[in-house]
Amino acid sequence: MISSEKEIYALVSSTRALLLIELNSKRVTALEWNRGEYYGISWFPGSEDLVLTHSLVDNAQLVDVETYAQSEVGVLSAGARQTHGFLSQPHQILCGSDGRVICTNTGRNSICVLDLARPDVVQEARISSARWDRLDTHRVIGDHLNSIFEADGVLYVIAHGHSKGSALVTFSYPDLNLLSIEAVKNHSGLHNIWVTGEGQRIACNSESGSLIELNSNTVLWESGRPIYSRGVAATPDFVLVGESEKSAREMRRATMSGLWLIDRKTWQPIDFIHLGPYGGVHDVRLLNVPDEAHHGHVFSGTAALLARDRDKERAQSRILASNRIQQSRAAWKSFEVVFGTPEVGGDGGLKVGPDHLCLIIQSDLKSKESSEVGLEFDYEFDASTAGGHLSVVDYRGKGQDTDMSAVLIQRINDAETSLSRWLHDGRGWAAQGEQFIAGLPLRGRVRLTRSAAGIQLDIDGHAIPSEFLEELNAPYGRLGVRWSGVALYSTDRTNAVRL
Repeated sequence: MISSEKEIYALVSSTRALLLIELNSKRVTALEWNRGEYYGISWFPGSEDLVLTHSLVDNAQLVDVETYAQSEVGVLSAGARQTHGFLSQPHQILCGSDGRVICTNTGRNSICVLDLARPDVVQEARISSARWDRLDTHRVIGDHLNSIFEADGVLYVIAHGHSKGSALVTFSYPDLNLLSIEAVKNHSGLHNIWVTGEGQRIACNSESGSLIELNSNTVLWESGRPIYSRGVAATPDFVLVGESEKSAREMRRATMSGLWLIDRKTWQPIDFIHLGPYGGVHDVRLLNVPDEAHHGHVFSGTAALLARDRDKERAQSRILASNRIQQSRAAWKSFEVVFGTPEVGGDGGLKVGPDHLCLIIQSDLKSKESSEVGLEFDYEFDASTAGGHLSVVDYRGKGQDTDMSAVLIQRINDAETSLSRWLHDGRGWAAQGEQFIAGLPLRGRVRLTRSAAGIQLDIDGHAIPSEFLEELNAPYGRLGVRWSGVALYSTDRTNAVRL
């Protein structure tokens, strides 16, 4: 415990969540957990918005140049604002003295600097010719630039180094001219760099679960356990160090995490705060007292952050979601949910996130000999994420996500989708033919009618040729919709939910 009557708050980012910790009471609150992997934490002086990095990928899946090439979807967020995806496996960030954000674009083996008002203009610097962190599991070519600290016109950068060994790199700032690359003797896998007012250069020796001083190459503090140390915050009296369980890369999202409190004068442990199974700790910042391991500016939005009752907000959001889905039944009364759980947004749309899947089918299907059946609804792909797909299906299953024919609308870029045909035969999906139709919109209206005379499908004014619809004309299936990363809207807007 810290000998202070004042509540002292820290932020911790992890693979799963952004955590708020009051150090004296050891109270841990999960602020958010729904924006992809969290890493960097910073803010500008006087601003009430946190600036964060989100990789939006599972880093355990980054094993070769192909997966890294598809990983440049990471973003910076500043409050409710968010940049487009341009970062690959971003690590630590810093709101720099010149009003720009300095990012470790680790997957791309570079340092990136940008003005949030002009996010398409990026200044970039490297220390080697490698353009990626690795080519495959055996050719790990990158420097793995992961941590930054700015002081007196110098930007200090830690290069993890993989098997090459770690290095402390210096650039002039803001022009990013390379000044020096200093190998750290007999150490690899370092994180964090903090240059004290006395000139000490302190880093986490992550693999040994310790803090080291680079000038003298001495150990300041050791955990005494086989843990991974990463994330440092500091005052004149104490230092915080993040702890993660050592585990295989694919298990880091569910490991136990903790926070060490260390006496800065003696480098002896004062306390340990157990955080919970939030995955690997990535970064640590002090909020309402100057953090000497950051830029030293207190976060102006601390009071507003604390004023929010997150337990109450969660309870209210659950009740609201339940009320919305109940009221949406009028707009979707002819359908039943077979698989998954859609959420009803404030605009009445049935929304399914990119990590989930939902299937609804018509619940009252009449005989095709006596009348025609059909579907009509609006759709909109989620603009904030990549991917997403939507299928009109002829469902013949018995409650599982199997046994159906599908005409698939799949996002191919930021402006359009394509159409293709698929069949699930009870064992797996297989494409039906090699033809596809490109140039369909990310939002529009789907109209499908099926009768004894045949089947017709129109997607936002695009009449789909009959050869694409043969599998939907089965004599015994139910029409339905299967979707992910898309919102559906009833065309009967008089019954749309708006809460």
